[in-house]
Amino acid sequence: MSLSFLATSITSTTSNNPLWRKKTNPLFNVSKRRLNISCEQRQDDLHVIDRRNVLLGLGGLYGATSTIGNKGMLAIGAPVQPPDLSKCHPATDDETKQPVNCCPPYSTASVVDFVPPSHSEGIRVRKPAHELNTEDVEKFKEAIAKMKALPDDDPWSFNQQATIHCTYCNGAFDQAGIEPPVLLQIHGSWLFLPWHRCYLYFWEKILGKLIGDPTFAIPFWNWDAPEGMHMPKIYLGNSSPLYNDNRDKNHYESVFDYKYAYNDPNPTSPSQVDKVIRENLCQVDRMYKETIRNPELFMGKALRAGQSVPTNASGSLENLHNSVHQWSGPPESPYYDMGNFHTAARDPLFFGHHANIDRMWDLYNNFRGHRPEFKDPDWLEASFIFYDENRQVVKVKVKDCLTSHQLRYAYSPEKLPWMNSGLKCRKEKASKKKGEKKSLQLVSVSEFGTEPRTLTETIRVIVPRPQVSRKKGEKEEASEVLVIREIDAPHGTAARFDVYVSKPIEGLVSEDRGEFAGSFVKIPHTQHKTNSHRHKSSLELGITILLEDIEAEDSKKLVVTLVPRMGKVIIGGVDVDLFKVDDYED
Repeated sequence: MSLSFLATSITSTTSNNPLWRKKTNPLFNVSKRRLNISCEQRQDDLHVIDRRNVLLGLGGLYGATSTIGNKGMLAIGAPVQPPDLSKCHPATDDETKQPVNCCPPYSTASVVDFVPPSHSEGIRVRKPAHELNTEDVEKFKEAIAKMKALPDDDPWSFNQQATIHCTYCNGAFDQAGIEPPVLLQIHGSWLFLPWHRCYLYFWEKILGKLIGDPTFAIPFWNWDAPEGMHMPKIYLGNSSPLYNDNRDKNHYESVFDYKYAYNDPNPTSPSQVDKVIRENLCQVDRMYKETIRNPELFMGKALRAGQSVPTNASGSLENLHNSVHQWSGPPESPYYDMGNFHTAARDPLFFGHHANIDRMWDLYNNFRGHRPEFKDPDWLEASFIFYDENRQVVKVKVKDCLTSHQLRYAYSPEKLPWMNSGLKCRKEKASKKKGEKKSLQLVSVSEFGTEPRTLTETIRVIVPRPQVSRKKGEKEEASEVLVIREIDAPHGTAARFDVYVSKPIEGLVSEDRGEFAGSFVKIPHTQHKTNSHRHKSSLELGITILLEDIEAEDSKKLVVTLVPRMGKVIIGGVDVDLFKVDDYED
């Protein structure tokens, strides 16, 4: 499958793009099965009902925020709402066992609805960090210095702005109106990208206000291009307000390897560096190809009021995002600052990293013709609160920030060197295998089984497919997805494993791992001490294009190889599924 259409879709209209046919185009389909309510049951849950039905019965859609129903009945199925500011509680750092205060400096506030900037405002343009000119760098340093000079209890101060990430990502609040309490967490779901977009937006606007420049725009660290696959120099001077000492200094001069696990050696020789860059580009290329028709694979699964995030699955972009955090932060526990959600935003590099994450979502949305990734009101009406550049607490909905244009900023147009790089990777791999003279050593491989397995060493399993030899139309109606189920990793520690896919040869498998499909990457973070029970998550990887690449479309079974990289991980099962999607209509 070629992504050549993506190169032109940024500037083309949907009318002249052959992929945007209503009714017949599956690109915007959302898996009906995956939209079913899925909530981890507790022993005291007697019944579960759809909260939207309750709210409709009260005469207003999403008009209530408290749990309705008999004792023991958990109402779920409404958009996640802002927390009650008066009910902030401490969290506990699972690495240091010390209490963590992530609460904002105010416990009450007059909250107003966010009003998007007027179209009369100019567009702020975010540039690559390594391409900033001297004036841009000095302006950025001035803004950060002024933010750091503010009193710690000022909501605009650098520390308080950094704490916002801890507030929403480390369990300082429970979801509003849910009993029994469910922690508010925006990672690991479809809220990950819009929440961080809003976070960066207000951070940028406050910095501009501090230096009296409404046109100020933050830089982005474009680590998806070869020239950007290093820590940008502007963040490395130890006398600069952009510097942070809690980083992996061994990476200051190294190329970033997307497959990095703690304490991996740096690629040093030119051939090693070239290989890392090439594989990085191929990974981004495949990420877009495998997810373009299934936003949940790119964005993360649905999170509705009453659901607990760890039962969901992160999107492919968030898993890649986690790798950047691990590579940037210190390689030893407790992994402060970039390496831990609690402290990540204390490093200015965090915002450059997340600006690129936001840019990659912006590209994804452009590739899809600027259509919303989900039409579900539980996504569009989900809302957050932020302290804005006018010293007002505002309530922002996801529908307010679907595109960067709504917020009057843009990213400077850059070449996309990863575009269709997968073809080059496939040719190189095929040439390498052809040149290998050794005979294949084939061994048998069994199914996963019914019991969970600890990933202390490489696990290879054979997995049946739901359908083989799918035709083009069938692939457009549903994506084939590899699902790693019930992943159990200790909450406060880092973990990673890589996933490879190959086809069996007459029921046997060679020693070759196969084609890289993706990774599960977990960053340590804090949690409230009363919610310390373990949760299980899942990893969902699109493999439709991968199977074409390895010529396995007619294979009834696949061999899946799970390679442990770090951390203690237990796997509950491995499946291959078809994610069907609904027709998208305006």
